[in-house]
Amino acid sequence: MEPDRVRASMPNDDAQPPPASVAAVLGEVGLLAQLPVELRAQLAAEASTVSVRAGEFLFREGDPARSVFVVRCGRLEVVSGGPAPVVIRVLKRGAVVGELALLGEGARSASVYARRDSELIELGRERFEWLIRTVPEFAVALTRSIGRQLAVSRTAAAPAAVPRTLGVVALDPRAPAAEVCDLLARALREHGDVACLRRQDEVAPDDRAAVLDRLERDHEIVLLAGGDGGSEDEWSAFCRDEADVVVAVSSGRLDAGWLKRSAALRDCELLVVGAGVPDRVFELVAPRDTHVIGAGAQLASAVEALARRLTGRAVGLVLSGGGARAFAHLGVLDELHAAGVRIDRLGGASMGALVASFVAAGDDPDELHAHFKHFFVDRNPTNDYGLPAFSLIRGRKTRGMLEERFADVRIEGLPRRFYCVSCDLVGRSIVVHRTGLLRDALYASLAIPGIYPPLRDGAGRLLVDGGVLDNLPVETMARAAEGPIIAVDVGQPRGAALPGRPRRLGLLGRALAGTDVQLPRIGETLLRTLTLGSADTVAGALRHADLVIAPRVEGVGMLDWKSLDRVREIGRSAAREALDAYDGAGLRLR
Repeated sequence: MEPDRVRASMPNDDAQPPPASVAAVLGEVGLLAQLPVELRAQLAAEASTVSVRAGEFLFREGDPARSVFVVRCGRLEVVSGGPAPVVIRVLKRGAVVGELALLGEGARSASVYARRDSELIELGRERFEWLIRTVPEFAVALTRSIGRQLAVSRTAAAPAAVPRTLGVVALDPRAPAAEVCDLLARALREHGDVACLRRQDEVAPDDRAAVLDRLERDHEIVLLAGGDGGSEDEWSAFCRDEADVVVAVSSGRLDAGWLKRSAALRDCELLVVGAGVPDRVFELVAPRDTHVIGAGAQLASAVEALARRLTGRAVGLVLSGGGARAFAHLGVLDELHAAGVRIDRLGGASMGALVASFVAAGDDPDELHAHFKHFFVDRNPTNDYGLPAFSLIRGRKTRGMLEERFADVRIEGLPRRFYCVSCDLVGRSIVVHRTGLLRDALYASLAIPGIYPPLRDGAGRLLVDGGVLDNLPVETMARAAEGPIIAVDVGQPRGAALPGRPRRLGLLGRALAGTDVQLPRIGETLLRTLTLGSADTVAGALRHADLVIAPRVEGVGMLDWKSLDRVREIGRSAAREALDAYDGAGLRLR
């Protein structure tokens, strides 16, 4: 969308901010800060203001370049084109965008997308070129700016930084946003210097940006308190649009005004105090994470965990798939618990997802062991064989196990943040499960192709084991930059021997296999193939982890459920070794 078309859909010039206000913004831009005050005032008088709603484009790659823009408020993203756009840069108040294309007299080389409602000051090509010809300070500043941009040109943005400015807004009249804000301020002060800006501070609208600038310079974290009420007004919109991360608080229903403006809440932290929200809200808002909690001590605990995540101090744990080898995760968890490591967020694939879900639901190490002994050693969920038209196993015992343990538990209602991954056979892509019924997400993540029937979900996707594409989904957790990550890999080691003692097959075995050499059973073969298929992804994932634990599970059969105690001890040994080395390097997870 070209700027002219964006401007045409916005209010008329009567709604334009006064030149003095525009001049103040221009004075904070490094590219224009050296200009004489009189010249900035002249530019302000000539400039126009462009408003872009969240979810809309300021311009698209390939559009003709006719002007340069300065961000007055809001958040925008510079994204590359293609079927999978990459975020190159995040723009906030005072950022300049579009000057490179003007110099080349060509088309836009990337698209700019509004992540939140945003306002920009637009300067036309003629005035831009006049500044280059007649104001040496501007030309020098422009050269430096271009040098910085070329250094990061067309590459993905760096991992998310710890947010400096947080906005807390209420999504409905019963949402306790003020209480959440007070709790969050108290929790954040455990991790840094915090300033709060509230509605009752009575800062004039034209002065808000300047006050916020000063607070951001003088404090590590700034908290914008939208207050209670639930409707979107001028103050709550300011809190939302100026925040690096929005904490949106709901009692289980959204005000109609917020539903209409759901795109403006994209990537928020959705905190639901009370009943859950309908699935369509997740689709509309697309939060980066959702937590449904009760009041009282549970709310305080949830906000403290949120503060750790927002300040990059929340320890994360990601567990790989690997069949019975995943019992080693239980031993790792024993040692982490004994060492006092507090885990705030968990993720995993296949059996790793199952172990992580029990921890996210609140099980301690002894409860975890008891559950896995009951479901796998005593009952073996993988022996309900059927005719192999669709799969070797019918999956009913596995579904029964998940329903018995989790019933109607939803992911967003777990005490700790959790996700698991599955693979969409139709779209050939990873699916990350952060909301919805936990039992369905886990079944999809466990559904080994050929062994279990796939799960067809409400969106028409055909879901199977996430290990097909990513058996150790660390990158999914690392994108948020919420703290150190421990990765535990029990996948198929390269060159690992077959489980058990080498032996020759008998007469029936030779007839069925066509050889007298020992071979793994079909389930074992499929599981091994699954982990080999995502070997490159696992290698990449390990680069994102702060601590990697790799229990020595060679020789353990992937369907050898009776090996629980032995493999758990292998996990304990590997975790002790890894933690000793980590502490010896002077690093801390506690």
